[in-house]
Amino acid sequence: MQVLLVEDDVAIALVVKTVLMQQGWSVHLEDNAENALEWDGRPTLLVTDYNLAGVLNGFILGQRLRERCPHLAIVVMSGDFTDGQIIDDSMVVLSKPFRKQMLLEKISQAQKVIQA
Repeated sequence: MQVLLVEDDVAIALVVKTVLMQQGWSVHLEDNAENALEWDGRPTLLVTDYNLAGVLNGFILGQRLRERCPHLAIVVMSGDFTDGQIIDDSMVVLSKPFRKQMLLEKISQAQKVIQA
């Protein structure tokens, strides 16, 4: 699986990247939405923070990336939302702080949402 990880907190980015790579997934890391949109990759999963440095937030990033990758599974990490809160029917919210197992469960949930 090709994962685009967008997180501006270096410590969180490194932890999440490590978890994803332990699953055998290829991970491309960006620290803001603008750089993520300039990347020419075709991810199958976006894991992004909601509050990002720059103009765009993770929700808008997800919408824009889905225009070029219609089957993109999206997990939005945030300390501002609670698990299960809906910001978009096709995006899954992961409340911070979280544990490895919860991250993996939300990824699985996001994949099921996009396949439905």
